[in-house]
Amino acid sequence: MNLLFENDSALSLADVYERLRSHALHSGHRYLVFVSGSAAWCETQLLNVPTALDNCLLVAGHELCGLTPCKTENTLGSEYSSLLINAHNHQKLNDWLAAAGCLTAGGVLLLLCPRFSEWPGHFSNQSHFGDSRPSVFMQRLLRLAAGLEGCFFWDQETGCSGNAPNTGDKWQQTLPTPSQTATLAAIKTVVTGRAKRPLVIRSDRGRGKTSVLGLAVAALFASEDNDCRRVLITAPSFAAVKGAFEHLAAVLPAAQWRDDSCFVGPCCFTFLAFDAALKNRDDWDLLLVDEAAALPVAGLRTLLLRYPRIVFSSTVHGYEGSGRGFDIRFKAILDAERPQWRRQNLDEPIRWAADDPLEHALNALFLLNAEPRSSDDNRDELRVRVVDCEALCDDDLLRQIFGLLVQAHYQTTPQDLQYLLDGDAVIIIASRGSSVLGVCQLLPEGDFAEGLAAEVIKGRRRPAGHLAAQRLAHCSAESRYLTGQSWRINRIAVAADWRRQGLGRAMLTTAEHVARSRNITYLSSSFAADPQVINFWLAQGFAPTYFGSRRDSASGLYSLIVVKGLSPQLEADAARLASQLNNDLRFSLASVYAGLSADLLIVLLASTRNPASLVPTSAVVVAKRYCDGELIFEQAAASLAQLCLACDLRAVSDADLAVARLLLGHNWTGIADQFGLTGKAEIELNLKRIFKKLISTLV
Repeated sequence: MNLLFENDSALSLADVYERLRSHALHSGHRYLVFVSGSAAWCETQLLNVPTALDNCLLVAGHELCGLTPCKTENTLGSEYSSLLINAHNHQKLNDWLAAAGCLTAGGVLLLLCPRFSEWPGHFSNQSHFGDSRPSVFMQRLLRLAAGLEGCFFWDQETGCSGNAPNTGDKWQQTLPTPSQTATLAAIKTVVTGRAKRPLVIRSDRGRGKTSVLGLAVAALFASEDNDCRRVLITAPSFAAVKGAFEHLAAVLPAAQWRDDSCFVGPCCFTFLAFDAALKNRDDWDLLLVDEAAALPVAGLRTLLLRYPRIVFSSTVHGYEGSGRGFDIRFKAILDAERPQWRRQNLDEPIRWAADDPLEHALNALFLLNAEPRSSDDNRDELRVRVVDCEALCDDDLLRQIFGLLVQAHYQTTPQDLQYLLDGDAVIIIASRGSSVLGVCQLLPEGDFAEGLAAEVIKGRRRPAGHLAAQRLAHCSAESRYLTGQSWRINRIAVAADWRRQGLGRAMLTTAEHVARSRNITYLSSSFAADPQVINFWLAQGFAPTYFGSRRDSASGLYSLIVVKGLSPQLEADAARLASQLNNDLRFSLASVYAGLSADLLIVLLASTRNPASLVPTSAVVVAKRYCDGELIFEQAAASLAQLCLACDLRAVSDADLAVARLLLGHNWTGIADQFGLTGKAEIELNLKRIFKKLISTLV
């Protein structure tokens, strides 16, 4: 069965749509149709295809043809037979990709857009950058789309063109798929097997990841050979897991809904938002964490340690961010805390055929499946160099660079591909032969007029972008952070097999050399504060200068800005900001940072302290008397806290216990639970050991 259109101006869009629907239903495929022309012409065409508006999801800036736009976060798990995207007024690529996952077999994606000759310019004008240059991202998309099977073009002047791949027998949806069956068995093993052996489920979109969770719970509730009666599920939103509840109810008709819970006799299946799940202390027989890649890793670790039977599931490729970046970060935690954890992949799609043209097209156009290229060949010389925009037109190079960025940062989304191609970032790569092993992305900031910088400092203006420069200028009241030109290191990524071999340092050295040659005044970076990451930046000569007061919603961590001045004045400025940060931390722990982790505070205090400052002699004397049993804790607490603030605790093992009690104010019971100690007496024994070690380093 074949379908071919060749600039046929005699056809109507209604004819094309009906033929595509028929062909797609037979093959289990989905197709993409670019409807290109003026906005008015595009809307007129749609009004002549009423069937396309039935069971249709609209992604647009405003109403169209009687349809109301939907928020894509509210459509997770929903199914539509047609998808309408109005690119004339809605250019959020992440929304496009999110909506595409709701389109089922037989579906058609109608993408309304300007004429192809005009679209790159239109896209740039409407984008975040507001650039007058035609969008390189859009030029690439249109160039590739022209050669993809299953992509069709309905143009205001030339009519229709495109072709669908040949198909054989009618597609039949077979459920459960083999990998679903294996996953159901793996979830049962989590419940019936040995404890503390978590399962991680990975899948692309459309593989039935969430539905298999609901089917697994239904099977557990229906079984009499296990004691699993209370199951908790958490995710970024209830909408993300609604399908799990629907599949459970379909299998067990006696299920009764109550708020965000489903009851089957004595059994209970309950949803809690992630924050609530972290606070919940009820006993649950099984915990399911869906869309784990979109949740803070620190919180996931808390749940991992709290529940002996737990299942995590995440999307590998897709608009949600990078499941691959999550894999790398969370795998290290699993290996350390639960070395007998297991992984299960869901491979076969259930909403469309395995050879679906739309999935293939979206992967190619948005690099959803971009992977870094592995290289174990040490014969080629390592090269570190700047690559320009023209070099990124090489799709193999682009795929490798974007694959590394995705792998290294779990919040990378398809929109970031557009920023990479259309922005003015400086890209530095480390490579051997044709393999890209590392990438560093630097964003230009600053170059503000004095008047605008003054408005930013007063809090009256906040232009888009310039994250670090604006924050530093506003907090320090120094306009030079904005009036000078600086580069912010937005991403730095090294292939997993090549880490800790100096590639990151080599790229930053090149970045500094190039920056100095272009009269850049300082380098900065902003990231989720983690002790290991901070130590990397400290080793490269950067100084902590600003510490956020709120946790990032995705990482669950506070943000930190580090700076490296490229002139004597900016070097001195960075040192002053670091000293001010140290002072601010001392006096805001209780009011602002009560939830700060002790190990992070140790690194922050040590890296911002003035090396010339003296350790109070009186505090040392009191600490010695406490360690010798002459003073009780309450009498020595103030002096012990002084030593924690004045000394570098990084070299003292278990110093986080002292910091938790003396600086963060954790109570005895909480510390006993946190460090696995029996109570106050054992905690004090450890405190005395810590301070004896600390005092010995001062001699």
